Amino acid sequence: MKNMRYLIAQTFMLTFLITTVISLEGIASYLSGDPITLSWYLPGSVLLVSILCSLPTVLLLPGTSFTKKQWALRKLLHCFFLYLLVMGSGYLFHWYTTKLYFFITSIAFFVIYVLIWIGIRMIGRYEEKLINDALKNIQDEE
Repeated sequence: MKNMRYLIAQTFMLTFLITTVISLEGIASYLSGDPITLSWYLPGSVLLVSILCSLPTVLLLPGTSFTKKQWALRKLLHCFFLYLLVMGSGYLFHWYTTKLYFFITSIAFFVIYVLIWIGIRMIGRYEEKLINDALKNIQDEE
């Protein structure tokens, strides 16, 4: 159940952050005098890619015991795999059409990747706090 919550939370975070990046790219494009046009299938493609990117993360969720070296290697492979998935989807769904937008999309990917891991860590700490507070309340009642 905890993995499902992380999966759903990550999908929502990804969808929000990808939509934010696309909006910022649209604003920058408009201000530069070269407005971009968005395809009718853009929202669906963002949601699909968010779900596809959230699934492999279940393998890296806390609760599994890895050495620091194994954890770092898994995270690196995870990042590389997701980068290929996102950039391949970006090519397929025409999220970028020029080298500049490819570069912007690449930078956005890594920023979003870091923000998602920060978000997952914050959720984990919040859940730990709730559990600790519940345990303290149980001890106080006894």
